[in-house]
Amino acid sequence: MLECGDTFLAGDTNNVDFHLGIVITPPIEGEVVTVCVTTKRKRSETLVVLQAGDHPFVVHDSVVAYSYSTIRLVDDIEAAFLTGAAKKREPVASAILQRVQAGLLDSDRTPNGVCHYYKDVMGTTGS
Repeated sequence: MLECGDTFLAGDTNNVDFHLGIVITPPIEGEVVTVCVTTKRKRSETLVVLQAGDHPFVVHDSVVAYSYSTIRLVDDIEAAFLTGAAKKREPVASAILQRVQAGLLDSDRTPNGVCHYYKDVMGTTGS
């Protein structure tokens, strides 16, 4: 079962470029909020930057791309593990998880529905 802080690699089946997904909520009624970590580029949102060593998959400056955050079914992610479309990786450290969670509400790129769901699940107020 997926837990808050778990990570996985997933990508487009037509694309060998896999991205790190981070589960940032506990599973509630079979759903979780996930965010995507991508390579830091010129126009990247730099609210949360991860550096080499912050997670075993991160080998160069990367960012949490909040525009790709989504509400996902736990069953869909676990089915992707079984088919090989996704690969489970090491959980993020608690301090990293807290930074990523705080950024979700601070980012102006987080989809509104994800923000509202996150606030409901986590009992958070703000932005």
